Amino acid sequence: MTSIRRKVGFFTLALLLAVFFFVGLAALMDHHSTDQAVVLDSQWVVDYHGQKFAPKSLKNFKPVAGNVFYGDSLFLDATMPSNLCGYSALQIRLFVSALEVFLNEEKIYSYGQDLMEKGGVIGSGYHRISLPSGWEGKHLSIHVYAAESGAFDIMPQMTLLHGQSLGISHSALHLSPAFCLAVFMCLFGMMAMIGGVGAMGYASHFYRMPLIGLFSFVLGVWTVCYTHEIQLISSNLELNAVIEYATLFLAPVVVELLFVTIRYKKIWGWRWYGLFGLFLFNGLFFVVTTFLQVFHIANYSHFLFPFHVSVVIGVAFLMIPGVVFSKRDSLPVKIAGLGFLIFCLSGVAEMVSFLLNHVFPGVDPRANPIVPWGVLAYLMSLLVSYAMYLQKAIASKTEKELLSSLAYRDALTGLYNRAKCEQIFDALNGVSSDYSITSIDMNGLKKVNDAFGHDQGDEMLKAFARTLSEAFKGIGTPIRMGGDEFLLIVRQEHLNDFDAAIEKMKQLQQEASRALPIPLSASYGTALRSEVHSSADEVYRFADGRMYKMKKDSKESRKD
Repeated sequence: MTSIRRKVGFFTLALLLAVFFFVGLAALMDHHSTDQAVVLDSQWVVDYHGQKFAPKSLKNFKPVAGNVFYGDSLFLDATMPSNLCGYSALQIRLFVSALEVFLNEEKIYSYGQDLMEKGGVIGSGYHRISLPSGWEGKHLSIHVYAAESGAFDIMPQMTLLHGQSLGISHSALHLSPAFCLAVFMCLFGMMAMIGGVGAMGYASHFYRMPLIGLFSFVLGVWTVCYTHEIQLISSNLELNAVIEYATLFLAPVVVELLFVTIRYKKIWGWRWYGLFGLFLFNGLFFVVTTFLQVFHIANYSHFLFPFHVSVVIGVAFLMIPGVVFSKRDSLPVKIAGLGFLIFCLSGVAEMVSFLLNHVFPGVDPRANPIVPWGVLAYLMSLLVSYAMYLQKAIASKTEKELLSSLAYRDALTGLYNRAKCEQIFDALNGVSSDYSITSIDMNGLKKVNDAFGHDQGDEMLKAFARTLSEAFKGIGTPIRMGGDEFLLIVRQEHLNDFDAAIEKMKQLQQEASRALPIPLSASYGTALRSEVHSSADEVYRFADGRMYKMKKDSKESRKD
């Protein structure tokens, strides 16, 4: 019952923190948003290949059915409003296209023509253009040049910005729930990677946490780029596009590496080799395309088709029963598999939205992307699955440590036993520093067993072990070798404390003797490695001989 309450409490706390995060971010978005922007969506004349259109709304208009060719041009003309005082900037949202802006035939802005000539990357996003004084009522002409086949699937969006909002990033006008998810995934990913790497030093069970964090971070960065919210921190559209493609191409590698770690030694044969081969192929694909992009040999966008084909084949392979999950799998693996299925379905839904955008005007998949929600579902399933795995792994480790501890502990006194002593001797034989071994033999145990019974003898043994442990706490390692024989090991740094600890042991034995049938006492002998110059076993034998000499001398003194 306590365990269930603890889990419910932990889940509730996590949920409250997530709600607090989203509410706080939504409040921040509302605080920075402005309603002073004027959207220029109507009264445009659109010219495509000499054919002119006068749509009622650019948002719901598409000038061409199907794909366009690289370099195809689209001209948009309108008359600027004449009754808007205080507005001094034009913001244009454009999708993978170069741009020229004219005001009364005078060019006031251009982007991307040089990049298209060089075969460079054309970015998507927001262009902010300062308007010259007296712009009101002038003729505005916008020339758009396609850099990809789907460039005109999303028409340009023009917005006039008030002078009071110029200090506010364009994204403050367009922040979406997907942006909240992206920020959450990035922050969580960084914390998981840092915390996971640190936790790996504690236990190897945490090796998956950095991978889960990397998956979250990569998809978070991709979402920020995909929705163009990356312009909050970067106005370099080409760099933003490169980061978007890089994280997109890296995402399958991270997912497949996760499955490699999850399914290691759980699947065999062609399934395992296929999974590992898929990971290697996509990893090599990412490295090669990145090399070509960095050295300006070919752009990421040139490899979109083979990338999509490889993703479809990879998902189909992973969904074959027994690769991602099977009926024989444990519950944590099944939960992770279910999350992956939701993630794949969100990708399919995103592709459908793109197809709809290609056919029907007004559908903008980047405005409210679906994939981030699938990523969040998969991320949550991974965390739940991994938490269950960790709980089981830690419980198993604790059980093994307990069994191991019991194997090296004396059941009666709780001290280390002879088996542990052999391990310590092996360790001592591998060091060069000095140490002492003391052989100890209790006095009178046989008499107590004969006169008062073995129960009372056991009490004598436990009392003696307590005094020995307490006296040498932090100084030496006490061991029960069996019966009434004990052993004490003191390392070089505590050799100077040995005599004081022996005196404390005698004092404690006197105090404990008040509740025992006979006083506690013992014979002991000590030997140093530096005087024997041999193995730990030899040092022990030397100390044992001194202990027997002390016992013999004690008996003779009592006879006298």
